[in-house]
Amino acid sequence: METTFVETEKLKTHPMEEVLDIESGTTVHPMVERQTTDIAETTTEAYDNKDTEIEGQFQEVYDAAMDAFDTQMGTSEDVEGRYQARNGEVAVQFLSTALAAAKEKSNVKQHKDKLSIARGKLTGVGTTNNNLIVADRNDILKALSGQ
Repeated sequence: METTFVETEKLKTHPMEEVLDIESGTTVHPMVERQTTDIAETTTEAYDNKDTEIEGQFQEVYDAAMDAFDTQMGTSEDVEGRYQARNGEVAVQFLSTALAAAKEKSNVKQHKDKLSIARGKLTGVGTTNNNLIVADRNDILKALSGQ
């Protein structure tokens, strides 16, 4: 997943429009929207259906937490000043949830990599066989030169 932030402007109704005798719904409110795009994920042969399902669940939790954060931050600007701090705290809790999901996803990948390295060692991939050669320097040079 690749995340980008796009700034947009949205027309909103503001309570001061009525006081200042301005047409309702003409106040420009800048907003930052988060857009995610899928990128090709690399999968190893060690991944099975359960690993893909677990990774998908972590991604789902991450996306839900980020969407909740965006919603919470959007509503925190519309409430009274004394409630904005609490809304900010709630938004930070959503970010903590997203961060925890991202860390767990990272931990799963890290453990998978460790397992794949261990499996490679067990199957003998990259095995070095040391052979004992009893010879003098001239015999070794002749063998290396192909004579």
